[in-house]
Amino acid sequence: MSEIVTVKIEINGVVYPVSCMAGEEDRLIESSKEVNKVIASLSNVSETVGESRLLAMTSLILADKSIAQQYNSDHDNVINELINWLEKATQRMNKVAKLLENK
Repeated sequence: MSEIVTVKIEINGVVYPVSCMAGEEDRLIESSKEVNKVIASLSNVSETVGESRLLAMTSLILADKSIAQQYNSDHDNVINELINWLEKATQRMNKVAKLLENK
């Protein structure tokens, strides 16, 4: 059974205790760093944005990055499948060509 641990992370200057499974602490800390990077970049654009709006915008930006990565991964899978199909088709065409040469 996995142990649940609590990690203190800082988001936009506020410390939050967050529970996670043992061994996931580093990933949680890295995630909080990514959130803080986006918050910092948004804060540079406008310092008058309220915290709720800032966190909502940060969430949307990170969700968009996640969706884009998924899209790129799916796109890469389709391309790899097409390459594999072309390789197999080429092998078959070469076999047919050899058969025709031998006739």
